[in-house]
Amino acid sequence: MVLSVSVSWVYGTLLRPKTHCEHHRDSVQTTSPEGYPILGAYVPQCDAEGQYLPQQCHGSTGHCWCVDTTGQERAGSRTEPGVPPKDCSKPDEPVRPKTHCEHHRDSVQSNADGRPLIGAYVPQCDATGQYVPKQCHGSSGHCWCVDVNGRERAGTRTPPGSPPLDCNRPGTRDS
Repeated sequence: MVLSVSVSWVYGTLLRPKTHCEHHRDSVQTTSPEGYPILGAYVPQCDAEGQYLPQQCHGSTGHCWCVDTTGQERAGSRTEPGVPPKDCSKPDEPVRPKTHCEHHRDSVQSNADGRPLIGAYVPQCDATGQYVPKQCHGSSGHCWCVDVNGRERAGTRTPPGSPPLDCNRPGTRDS
């Protein structure tokens, strides 16, 4: 039986084994085989000891959230772009069960190995865990309206650069 362990070396000195956060961070593909940057990849932030920073932010989407020591998102902590992030040093409020939107979002943020899925559509959920009426694919730039169950409303998909959708008025766009 062969056991594989990754460790960090600096100037020939063994520092310590890589942590889960460091493995997660280092597994994110941030450049293409040709050396071009890949946009939309979430890269976990680790502290100097290799632990997950309590507050994580996705540079491409502007969303921020709190995580536990294993890097799992704390329920109800995600904030939208432009909204002040939660204070991740405060204890969790009573935990409510995850909603369909939150399960959907969490299922596409990483594969079975815990590695992020590059280019995958990640549903946007509001503070109560419901689908935000206007969904956008960060990598492709397409946007569309969804119903309360997260199903796309027919005729609402728009390509990148289109006028903004007003998902509160079916079939119309902001003027």
